[in-house]
Amino acid sequence: MVDLTLTDEQKDLREMAHNFAEKEIRPVAWDYDRDATWPQEIIEKAWEVGLMNAELPEAYGGPELGQLSGCLIEEEMGWGCSGIGTSLMANGLASAPVVLGGSEEVKKKYLGMLAEEPKLASFCLTEPDAGSDVGGMKTRAVKKGDKWVISGSKTFITNGSHASWYTVYAKTDPDAGHRGVSAFVVPRDADGVSVDKKEDKLGQRASDTALISFDDVETPAGNLLGE
Repeated sequence: MVDLTLTDEQKDLREMAHNFAEKEIRPVAWDYDRDATWPQEIIEKAWEVGLMNAELPEAYGGPELGQLSGCLIEEEMGWGCSGIGTSLMANGLASAPVVLGGSEEVKKKYLGMLAEEPKLASFCLTEPDAGSDVGGMKTRAVKKGDKWVISGSKTFITNGSHASWYTVYAKTDPDAGHRGVSAFVVPRDADGVSVDKKEDKLGQRASDTALISFDDVETPAGNLLGE
């Protein structure tokens, strides 16, 4: 049997997250949503008090609070504003593949980056013509020497305009369907990376959602996640 009774530490964490959402997010949530404004100040405050990157491993500078604690924080941030909450929590989605498949060098560099400063990362999977049909993605990655060269576009990318790095999925074996897909860490400042469009949504307008293009973008061979 799984015991989901909260510990005293988890109750304190939930209370802290609730108070933060009540004082820092809810009073301004409507303004951010109405104007589709980027909540940089709130992101910096949330990072400063430890309400971001809850599951980031201790070995790379994170608190490693566990999934349940992460859920408690996310629930309260979403109560404050679902859009701002989405942007605050999206690092977990981008960093999970790095935790699972990244080399020690990659983990120290990119996970450490999130622990050292209030920076963001984005998970880049969905494409204009391949949303739920992941096996139909068109983005390609070709090995050239000690680099992978990535070309394609990703859409509906949370925090895409503000991320410092991306976890990008691309076809390395186009004939293998979903088994031919690989994942890579791509720095935002790499040549050929561009933010082509910021989506104007019907809701969650405080959360940045963008179209990202990769035009023959080179990333080191070691930035491949897994085999």
